[in-house]
Amino acid sequence: MAIIKSSLQKPVTVTVIVILVVMFGLLSLQQLPRQLTPNVTEAKISVLTSWPGASPREIEQDIIDEQELVLKNTPGIIEYESKSQDNLGTITLTFKIGTDINKALLDVSNKLTEVDSYPVNVEKPIIKATGESTSPVIWTMLSTLPENPNHIDIYKTYLDNEVREHYERIPGVAELFLLSGTRQQMQIILDVKALAKYRLSIDDIISRIQRQNQDVSAGSIDIDRRNYRIRTTAQFRSPESIREVILLSDGDREVKLKDIAMVAYGYATPRAVSMVDDTNGLIIGVKPVNGVNIIDLTNNVENMVNTLNAGQLKNMGLKIRWLHDKRNYIRGSIELVQKNILLGGILAVIVLLTFLRSLSSTAVVALAIPISIIATFIVLNLINRSLNTISLAGISFSVGMLVDSAIVVLENIDRHKKMGKPFMQAAYDGTSEVWGALLASALTTIAVFVPIMFLDNEAGQLFKDIAIAVTAAVSFSLFVSI
Repeated sequence: MAIIKSSLQKPVTVTVIVILVVMFGLLSLQQLPRQLTPNVTEAKISVLTSWPGASPREIEQDIIDEQELVLKNTPGIIEYESKSQDNLGTITLTFKIGTDINKALLDVSNKLTEVDSYPVNVEKPIIKATGESTSPVIWTMLSTLPENPNHIDIYKTYLDNEVREHYERIPGVAELFLLSGTRQQMQIILDVKALAKYRLSIDDIISRIQRQNQDVSAGSIDIDRRNYRIRTTAQFRSPESIREVILLSDGDREVKLKDIAMVAYGYATPRAVSMVDDTNGLIIGVKPVNGVNIIDLTNNVENMVNTLNAGQLKNMGLKIRWLHDKRNYIRGSIELVQKNILLGGILAVIVLLTFLRSLSSTAVVALAIPISIIATFIVLNLINRSLNTISLAGISFSVGMLVDSAIVVLENIDRHKKMGKPFMQAAYDGTSEVWGALLASALTTIAVFVPIMFLDNEAGQLFKDIAIAVTAAVSFSLFVSI
């Protein structure tokens, strides 16, 4: 075979190739995302529609039913479920495995435009690609410092406006899970007796405020050689402008909003309370983008939290408390499998030394283990897989098989040497005789695992890394042995 002859005639070239493979393998190892398990990608999209003050029945009849009529025909959808609660309706769409999530998002967005109309005060639907059931991998909590007398719940608006953006700017953050707190709002507290006195209803107040709280375009006007666009600005900019809204005017008197109501900033009624170790706080959970390096993401979030705590949050009398992440668990699991791989390799070398009874022969055969394992990392990196317990388990399974081909080649070369042949001739003849059998042996192993790569269900996605690792390692071990 040409590859055998070239390997014997160009040992420097072979050495350089092996060094390059090892070098790029180590670089790939550094770039591989660290995760506990492979991503089992089940494309899910959630549509959240808010309707303040509505009951679950109203949400279902006037929003969910209308959205389901158009969304159930979305291409690639296999299941959808809805949930109606006070003020909020949620539809979760599940798509076929392998669906392009970006295309699915576009299809869902286009379908929602087909909804004819929504009731008054319904907010624009929010589309999320992470799915309603996606769990955060990092948990933090915004709380007050001991010298801050304010309750943490009033900082919900500050969290949304000043802190949230720092989380969302970190690469790999899909969205945040926020719990508890109350947002700041403009409150109009009506005097019921004054309403009765002037024969006004709450609907009258709402309609007059809405009608006056809008800017109106008044066209354009040409003056000399210039064109000016005219716009009437009437949106409220301060509590005082709201207080001056005229409700009634009969020529003799005017009734303004300040005559029948108190207008001031306040806070919405809290709907949830979160407490950790007897300390109130605003929970911030971080949901990751699919396929991101969880350890790197956690480190980046932690660095951002430390920077905020030392800067703007300290000045506000606040701090972000770190509650939980998965770094130690992921690192521990990966390190455990890595130790098992190392232990398996050492045991394989001991067994080789016991039976071959030659340090040089054992060293030659044992080289197939690290070279094949390191080369496997190149394949995992090229096809965008991650370093996880499943892929490492596949490498662990193949440790024993990696030396099989090398042992067969070495023993056959030794047999030809005992026939009196020169070393180079014995190496060529010995390897040429068995390469076909080695290829057949490798292909039988590969044939068992390759079909797993083409399974589209959840089990196929979960165990695909084992199939890839074993196939790549055995293929490289065949190349190394020849």
